[in-house]
Amino acid sequence: MAQTRQEKVPAMTLRFTDPYVIKAIDYAAQLSNQTRTGFLLTAAQEKAEKIIKMKSEIRSEIEPLLISPQAYEKVMDRLVHPQKPAKRLVKAMRDYSEWSKKNGFTETD
Repeated sequence: MAQTRQEKVPAMTLRFTDPYVIKAIDYAAQLSNQTRTGFLLTAAQEKAEKIIKMKSEIRSEIEPLLISPQAYEKVMDRLVHPQKPAKRLVKAMRDYSEWSKKNGFTETD
């Protein structure tokens, strides 16, 4: 029968020197019916999970917006060196400009 070895987890030591913080932790642990160590472990784990979840949600919202370096270079090149506008676009802009002047619109409207 094969035995599995548990991976050793490094120990963590915390040192609190502020008496107010120690009293607050002890009181909160007492109110939640936990030992000081149990309270600190629970609080730390909850905080860690909350931050990981928040960062994961942000990442899932941002990842679709990320583009490859090649696509980024192409976009930047187009911004720096824009193409000449199509003749239809130039005509449409000119027609709109004339229409807005005829109908009393100014550039500040």
